[in-house]
Amino acid sequence: MAEEPQLPAIPAIGEILDRKKRFVEKKHTVIKCGNCKEDFSREFKPGDYVFKKVEDEECEKCHRTKLLTIIEIFAEWIDPKKK
Repeated sequence: MAEEPQLPAIPAIGEILDRKKRFVEKKHTVIKCGNCKEDFSREFKPGDYVFKKVEDEECEKCHRTKLLTIIEIFAEWIDPKKK
């Protein structure tokens, strides 16, 4: 008979939790200009939601303050040691 394959060891739960504490969550908001159709990203602000009309921002390309809409909100985990 053939021998059973050797599987790698399952890590302890403590190791997984320690790894998660090491990273920092960074949230971003993607805004689309209705005038020039350009997308740009900025740091997430409390109160942001998808399809919100943003009036206190300015487009980075055409510098208009109207017709800006939030189209995406996402988060990423960053290792602060690797910068």
